[in-house]
Formats: sequence, C-alpha cells, structure tokens
Amino acid sequence: MPLPPHQIATTRWPSIGEREPEPFDAAAWSLRVTGAVERSLSLTFAELAALPRVERRGTIHCVTRWSRPETAFRGVAVETLLDAASPSPGARFVRFASGRGHDTSLPLDACRGDVLVALEFEDDGRFVPVPPEHGGPVRTILFRRYFYKSVKWLRTIDVLAEDRPGFWERSAGYHNEGDPWREQRYVARDVDRVLLAKLMASRDLSNRDLLGADLANADLSGFDLRGASLRNANLRGANLRDADLRGANVTNAVLHSADLRDAKIDAIDLDGADLRRADLRGATGVPASVAVAEFASAADDGAHVAGLDWTGVRRDGLLPPQEDYLRRAGVRFA
Repeated sequence: MPLPPHQIATTRWPSIGEREPEPFDAAAWSLRVTGAVERSLSLTFAELAALPRVERRGTIHCVTRWSRPETAFRGVAVETLLDAASPSPGARFVRFASGRGHDTSLPLDACRGDVLVALEFEDDGRFVPVPPEHGGPVRTILFRRYFYKSVKWLRTIDVLAEDRPGFWERSAGYHNEGDPWREQRYVARDVDRVLLAKLMASRDLSNRDLLGADLANADLSGFDLRGASLRNANLRGANLRDADLRGANVTNAVLHSADLRDAKIDAIDLDGADLRRADLRGATGVPASVAVAEFASAADDGAHVAGLDWTGVRRDGLLPPQEDYLRRAGVRFA
C-alpha cells in the first residue's frame, strides 16, 4: 500500500509524545460520555469491556514521519457510545480527553465508521491488551489522521456544539485536521522578524517557539537554544557549532549539512529530523529521542557522528538501516 507524502514504513511502534503511562485502577476507572447529549454515560472498565467489540486494521501515520502498516486493534466503536448517548441537535464536534489533560477533537460526522475505543492490539498474530506505554488500557484509534488525533489513556468523550482545539494543536502548532494525505502536520506561525532580529543579536533563542522558522545557513554558533521549539524548522546548512541545544525540540526539522560540532544536545528531540551530511563530531549529551531521524540515505550523504556516545538513547523508533549506519559510523549505544 502506498504511504502518504514523506512517511517512512516501519515494523516498530515507537513511543512518541506523552510517554509516562497514566495510573490505572480498574475498580475506580470510568469512561464518561458527556456534553451536548441527551443521556450522559458513565461506564466502568468492566462495562466498557463487556460491550460488543469490532476489529479495525490499517496503517498508523505519525506526524514524526513514521508509518506502521497492517496494525490491528479491537475495541468498541465510538459510534456505539455516541448512539447510546444520543447527541443533541446542534452537536457538531467530539472531544476525546485523557485524565491528564491531553485531548483532541474531531467533527461528529468523522466519528462514524472507523473510530475505535481500543482495548486490544494485535501483537505477533494474537490480540493482547493495549500496552500502557502506548495508551492502554483504553485509547482511541483513527487511521485516517495523524496519530496525535488518537488519544492515549482515554477518560472522557465530550460532545460539543463548537470545536475546541486539542492539547498538541494548542501547545505545539499541530494542524487541527491532521490529514496525512494532505500533509497537514503543522499550522505555520508568523515569526515576528523584528523580535527575531533582536533575539539573534542577543544570541539567545532559549525557550522560544520558532515553529517552521527558516534559518537555513544561519550563523547560530554559540547560541543559547535550550528548550527552543524548532519543529519543522529549516536549519539546512546552519552553523550550530558550540550551540546549547539541550532540551530543544527539532521534530521534523531539516538539519541537512548543519554544523553541530561541539554542540550540547542532551535531551534534544530529533524525531523525524533530516540530519544527512550534518556534522555532529564532538557534540555532547544524549538525545531524548531519534525516532525516524534520517542520518544517511546513500553512500555519500551520511552524517558525521564518529565518537558519539549515545548510551541510553531511546531507539524504539530508530529505523534499522539508520541504526546500522550509526553503529558503523562510530556511535556507541551501550
């Protein structure tokens, strides 16, 4: 099956975004269906698990550019719960929320059909409970959107008259639609050029939101970029030598041919980043995640990584060819 634009297939299931499982007590847990409905529902875990189950099979598409084909889940169709609650006239959206404040929304019409409250996941040919690190025991599944539109650790289904952008849409600029075939990853924000010029002069971009910023070939050597959000930014050929990138988020950023020599990269998020021909020699620290990061695609475009010690880095989403390249090029993982 073809994949959406700029997605890479993997058999792994990386743990992305919120990773620490929400505490679960089956005796105390409940799922509420509330809001603009004729009948509010509150289901215990046993009651939810006793409802008729359906199977949904498809491809997970993550905004960080990985796709996992032929993934199957079992659970309760969302429309079954909505029909039981009976949305009120004027209801147009559905908000799905975890107990820790992570949420997203979908048009009510989009919740008919294949949206699933998943309880089981197919692992090696048999169905098992959805693992806690992947949003179990109860999460939503929707293959037609990027995976951030599927909520881990589901606790509330809230039917709304007006839309309410979700956690990642509010906090990180993720697109409210999230259609992978239209590559609706982010909504680009205008970066105030006057403010950016002042920040560049101060050499301090720490904790700044620079989503989608065009910093190609910029001289950022020695800059303070701690905690900066550079999701989807263009840093091709940028000079980041000696820069402090600790805790920065460069998800899906282009770092092709960037100079990262002697940079501090501890806890940097490199998910989906293009690091081909980047020079990381002498960089210190261990990235937080490297899921689907690209370090080489041909014999002559590999990143310079010799001597890096990335012991302990999360490799669950690192594609095997990329891990093989890093090992051959001199990165130590353990």
